[in-house]
Amino acid sequence: WLIARTGGRATVNLVPSLIDQLDHYANGGEDLLLRLLKQPFAGLCLAQQCVLADHALLGSPRRFEWFDAFARLRDQPAASLSAADRLDRVVWGELSWFGYSALADYPDLAGMITRGSGFSQQDIDRIVQIEVEILRGIRALYQGLPEITCSPYFHPILPLLVDTSHAQRCMPGVPDPGFAWPEDAIAQLTEGRERVEAWAGVKVAGLWPSEGSVSPEVARMAKALGFSWMATDEDVLARSDPGADPGRPAIFEGMTLVFRDHALSDRVGFAYQDHDGAQASADLLGRAAGRARMVALDGENPWEHYRDAGLAFLTALLGSGETCTVSDFVRDVPAAPIATLHTGSWIDANFQIWIGHEEDRVAWRALVAARRAWDEAGRPVAARRHLYAAEGSDWFWWYGPEFSTPVSDVFDALFRAHLSAAWKAMGRQPDARLATAIKRLEDDVVLVRFLGEEAEAQPAGSSGGWQNAVPLTVRAGAMARVGGPRRLWLGVRGDRLLVRARASTGWSVGTGTERVLFVNDAASLEIRPQLSLFAPDGATATTWSLELAAGSTMKVSP
Repeated sequence: WLIARTGGRATVNLVPSLIDQLDHYANGGEDLLLRLLKQPFAGLCLAQQCVLADHALLGSPRRFEWFDAFARLRDQPAASLSAADRLDRVVWGELSWFGYSALADYPDLAGMITRGSGFSQQDIDRIVQIEVEILRGIRALYQGLPEITCSPYFHPILPLLVDTSHAQRCMPGVPDPGFAWPEDAIAQLTEGRERVEAWAGVKVAGLWPSEGSVSPEVARMAKALGFSWMATDEDVLARSDPGADPGRPAIFEGMTLVFRDHALSDRVGFAYQDHDGAQASADLLGRAAGRARMVALDGENPWEHYRDAGLAFLTALLGSGETCTVSDFVRDVPAAPIATLHTGSWIDANFQIWIGHEEDRVAWRALVAARRAWDEAGRPVAARRHLYAAEGSDWFWWYGPEFSTPVSDVFDALFRAHLSAAWKAMGRQPDARLATAIKRLEDDVVLVRFLGEEAEAQPAGSSGGWQNAVPLTVRAGAMARVGGPRRLWLGVRGDRLLVRARASTGWSVGTGTERVLFVNDAASLEIRPQLSLFAPDGATATTWSLELAAGSTMKVSP
């Protein structure tokens, strides 16, 4: 919508399985929540109303900063709200997801936001109608864009489909769950490109391999299938050829690769949301300083954290005349050969997110069992789509401790449901292990109970004492920045709270002088230890907020 209005040059990547979902709803398809939303709200039972009212709170918490009427409805349990307030919360849950293009195209929505409360069934019905109209018009928005690329069909981590043992190249010692079906990687690539080309009416030249995950085998595969270029992260290039320039394409065995500047990309994803859009665009262009730099990031995730959904920033950037597509870049900037290609992803140049935790590997082993059984059963067509869907990366994204979502149990259940459906399509009983949840659920907010005892801990910088502190894994929502904190340790000694942090490779953690935090007798106390996390270029700093409440319960959040 915005690219068409600014005339900006940009590359938009499409994931084929997302197209399937868009078409499902555009063609009248439903799900549980949509069926409930289409029913008269007053006719729903209390439990059904609460399902919708609780679902309304999912998403970026920043929405509650921007809409006071929505924030007023957030903290009370849905069942304790009046029926009118529950309906208002449901409507706000829908309204807060509409971006600048919807508000421009449908003034009704802006009118509802201005009204703020006292919504009616007619408002819900109008919102659903608008949503369907938007979904039916999305395909036309993508036709005629400067460049469209694709990812493999169900967004799998291609190097792991080729052979999960290849993860040991970037993660020595990680156990191998034994998945090795390169033909599945070929099918996901081939059918994914065909789906995008047919839907968007374009010829796809470029490939964004899911999560920027590459390996020599994947590069050769993409080359053989006719892709002109593929993209990954500059950390992959640094581990492939430390002296190579990430500001120009590289050629590995005839395949052209381009590399995202992850510092600039992280600025778009995490930093510019709190700045004036035009100034942020000028800052981005200034940091590029006349050099060619690729900014690549999750196309859907950042904008829910921008008050204007990124309108001001993107309007200034795309209207600057300073942007180009990736194919423009590949055409105009000479490529340099590289002799080797690192196996890794855009996150820390490894596959920790998708295979590094035992939960990940439990899921992989369940997939291996079903995939092997499919071969033995003669590969019945009815099971194929379920197996290929289960190969997608995002099931594994939510396994392990790195990321959290209130619906992680739903992701787990859906992953196991796909495998169970595949087993049944083969005429066999599902693997009994699929009846047990893989994901170990934890509170979305980490709670640490000291049980009235002191955790012996030494100040930051000391060599000993931290073994008895409380370790916390630092988790994020849907997005990941490269590098950053990974673990925090908390300890108390008398009336002092001690904090220690460990960051990823290439990052450093500083506390300035030793911070000793005194706890008073107040029922609730928020303290900011100013643990600064410095990126390699010294550009990024993060503050951690710790809240100590009555009852020896501590909440920790970034």
